[in-house]
Amino acid sequence: MEHSFLEIEVAPPVARLRLNRPEVRNALHIGMIRELNTTIRELERQQGIRILQLSAAGPDFCSGADLHWMQEGMNQTGAVLRSESLELAGLFHSLATTRLIVITSVRGRARGGALGLVASSDVVVAEPDAGFAFSEVRLGLVPATIAPYVILKTGIGRAKELMVSGREFSGEMALRYGLVHHLSGGEGLEAATDDRVKELLRNGPEAMSGVKSLLNRLGSHPDGEEIMELTAELIARHRTSSEGQEGMRAFFEKRKPNWE
Repeated sequence: MEHSFLEIEVAPPVARLRLNRPEVRNALHIGMIRELNTTIRELERQQGIRILQLSAAGPDFCSGADLHWMQEGMNQTGAVLRSESLELAGLFHSLATTRLIVITSVRGRARGGALGLVASSDVVVAEPDAGFAFSEVRLGLVPATIAPYVILKTGIGRAKELMVSGREFSGEMALRYGLVHHLSGGEGLEAATDDRVKELLRNGPEAMSGVKSLLNRLGSHPDGEEIMELTAELIARHRTSSEGQEGMRAFFEKRKPNWE
């Protein structure tokens, strides 16, 4: 597998996957999304792999969707917009439903779509002072494709407050809200993550996959095509809306958007 936006280390039974666009705080764009989707499918076919460990290069986990990519939506057809949005929805679905147990490490900032990666992971380890935010509304956008996964972790009431406010909250608060399962202490994020991986490797691989599949069904996991179609259409629409475009322009121009 060739990668332009990811680093991968495969040492069965663990595959370590690292977002690798630190110059833009590992922002998600269609190239990275496609590499992630392809890599997850490839790793799932390797029978010796049981754990997928997701992390990121640089000081920040992920700044969410790449706004340059989002702005390109104005020059794309509706069919292309919808297709790309479905690929993003498919990424979260793949992480949530793969037979692999996905453990994600978060340091620094995690914004917008990054919280989709977090919410669709099985185990999340974060630094106590990591900074989380559903920042979409600040840009006139909607956290559509990530919402079904976030709701399963936080509940609708908490998700609604966090998504409509766009406020930042710490790793400690993310633990309280259910988005994060473990905080790193003095041992550091890598060591804390390694401890969780060792813990998982003590378990029967088929049993863990069976538990994941069972709980996805019992929890009414958002794996239906109807949900992905709905969220993809919503994010595509707001990506090209006048408000969404104004929000992104204001961000790049370092000014307040016209609704403030």
